[in-house]
Amino acid sequence: MLESLSEFYYSGKTRSEPFRRHSLQELRREILQMQDEILHALYLDLGKPEAEAYVSELGFVLSEIKYALKNLHRWIKERRVKTPFMFWPARSYVVPVPKGVVLILGPWNYPFHLLMVPLIGALSAGNCMVLKPTRHAPETANVIEKMVKNIFHPDHCRVVPGHEKRARELITMKWDHIFFTGSTGVGREIMIRAAENLTPVTLELGGKNPCIVFDDADIGVSAERIAWGKFLNAGQTCIAPDTVYCHESVQEAFLDALQRAIHRFFGPKPEKSPDYGRIINTHHIKRLAAYLDDESRVVTGGRFDEENLYFAPTILRDVPQGAVVMEEEIFGPILPVLGFKNIDDLISGLRRRSHPLALYIFTKNRSLQEKMMSALPSGSVGINETIKQAATNYLPFGGVGESGMGAYHGKASFDCFSQFRSVMRAGYRGTRFHFPPYGRGLKTLKMIYRLF
Repeated sequence: MLESLSEFYYSGKTRSEPFRRHSLQELRREILQMQDEILHALYLDLGKPEAEAYVSELGFVLSEIKYALKNLHRWIKERRVKTPFMFWPARSYVVPVPKGVVLILGPWNYPFHLLMVPLIGALSAGNCMVLKPTRHAPETANVIEKMVKNIFHPDHCRVVPGHEKRARELITMKWDHIFFTGSTGVGREIMIRAAENLTPVTLELGGKNPCIVFDDADIGVSAERIAWGKFLNAGQTCIAPDTVYCHESVQEAFLDALQRAIHRFFGPKPEKSPDYGRIINTHHIKRLAAYLDDESRVVTGGRFDEENLYFAPTILRDVPQGAVVMEEEIFGPILPVLGFKNIDDLISGLRRRSHPLALYIFTKNRSLQEKMMSALPSGSVGINETIKQAATNYLPFGGVGESGMGAYHGKASFDCFSQFRSVMRAGYRGTRFHFPPYGRGLKTLKMIYRLF
């Protein structure tokens, strides 16, 4: 498989702008033609409401394709740079070239979006690709495989289905780049295997994203935006607020506003709401249920139905730092809300944790916003907002430290799958003073370095 993909890549077919543009256009055409099938598959796999699935999966993918088609002619152009005087006559430039044959491994929480967006970047950059969808979202994986077979030559892009064993076999192969979205633990394993072949990697991982609400925040608006970001996709979002740290003077008001927001979004019985999703499988229902070890801390929610993969939007209060829910990434619809009094103590505690994928700050105070951003590293930041910083073509998206490495979305996706090759083109005429024997040439060199 890898040999045939490499042969297709080195044929040069994927490098021309018309070929790349045609590939993107065909992908868009097929998505539009199969959109009902894709939305139905997402419902079967995750119980995703149609509107939520369209906005967070199909809509964003289509906007990425549109953005890539609009800007591709600029992205692929070589960029002229200056040439040092002593090297004249010569011309220097940087040219983006494809990395080659790349592997893209997708997760189950956004099984369409998080496989297609890296694919768009790889297509734009002129690569050949192998896609490995997750087995945990089989309906979506089947649709993606069907779609890819309809569009692409099998040596340009193909889907490799299968279980974890197949994925482990794939990551031991010598690729030109590996792109992975998933858990930090699996990300570590991929990096270890990739290191054996010195394969570069992009890792989009997760973490415990802190959400900090200060006493001057608009409590009603903050609660709505945090509730939306947390319970989107039933909390199974890598950049969802993981834990809220709320100033103790407004904690009670915030908890009340949060409960009202949940009621407005999903009604008194979220299990009957057409706008609330489901958990991916029973394993994760059990994992989430284990976090509810102290019922006295449950403010609202806490109910779950293993058979129907339902887990209610749940708020916990004043959970001790040593609790399991405070140590592991929650990745579900459980939101601990903790009070704080001293900002410096809060910063000190958060610094001891791994760098998160997202940091959320709710305050009207600009200097306080800057202080928190300076004090706390994160892959991205949302100020008085959640999730949306990762839903734009104009901002790169990625982690830092244990939340990942590398970035994509928009131009960053093209850059991710490109090598920026440095080229200097010289003629056969030119100076010879820099050749040995140096003699007076050294004085000339010193003079040139001082002048230029």
